[in-house]
Amino acid sequence: MVITIKRAIGDELANLSKSNFEKFCDELLDRREEPRVLRSAVEDKGPGEITQLLVETFTEPKALHVALDLLRQIHCNEAAQRLESKTKVSVDNGDPVLPKTSSGDLKKQPSQEALNFVADQYPLQATGQGGPPVKKPEEVEADAKARVRSEGGEPYNARLVLSRFIIQFGQYKGQTFKWLLENDVGYAVYVVATHREQRKHTKYQNPLMAHKDSLTRYATAYAEVLKEVRLYPIGGQPSTASSSRPETGRKKSFSTYTRY
Repeated sequence: MVITIKRAIGDELANLSKSNFEKFCDELLDRREEPRVLRSAVEDKGPGEITQLLVETFTEPKALHVALDLLRQIHCNEAAQRLESKTKVSVDNGDPVLPKTSSGDLKKQPSQEALNFVADQYPLQATGQGGPPVKKPEEVEADAKARVRSEGGEPYNARLVLSRFIIQFGQYKGQTFKWLLENDVGYAVYVVATHREQRKHTKYQNPLMAHKDSLTRYATAYAEVLKEVRLYPIGGQPSTASSSRPETGRKKSFSTYTRY
């Protein structure tokens, strides 16, 4: 039986000692990210009420991330590990937690994890050691289904399987589609927008084009990403979106997109 996120959070909060539960509530009040919670909504509340507050304020998937962060901040790492383990199957439908700014807009700059990954990969790319060639579509899908099974997920969940596709090109080769949207949605927008433009002029199909078709299908399933893709300034066209297009004519940096 799959435990719900809400129940799992409630169980772990109820298992905290009184002092650790108070620390958890203090950290919740000290959060600087939006949405914030009111002190009156937290004071003198028990684990069940705080769990309900988390779910109502953030939605279940986001409430899980908040709870995990707060548990780790108060050094209740074992509780965080149990919570993560209990919700592993129920929480993941393949949907990414899209990075947001404090104003609620998509954060299109790469995360520190993404920057670190590119920095680690750059020596290999510079020497031409980019890894094996692009796999055939059926191979990529088979690998993704195997990964889903190993995580205890449902291999017939198309969105979940697509989220586990391994990127076959560019600076994030080796990471999953889901990881990409969580760590550098700006790069995903750039790749998808330019690929869609290319698709207007050709139906040519090879493993790389098919792979980008899959990434396009996954990324544009999310309205906020699709909006940015539609607004992306292809060919110098004006756009109201803040561009995450790679800069040219500048010294190479790890945050600038490499050829994809």
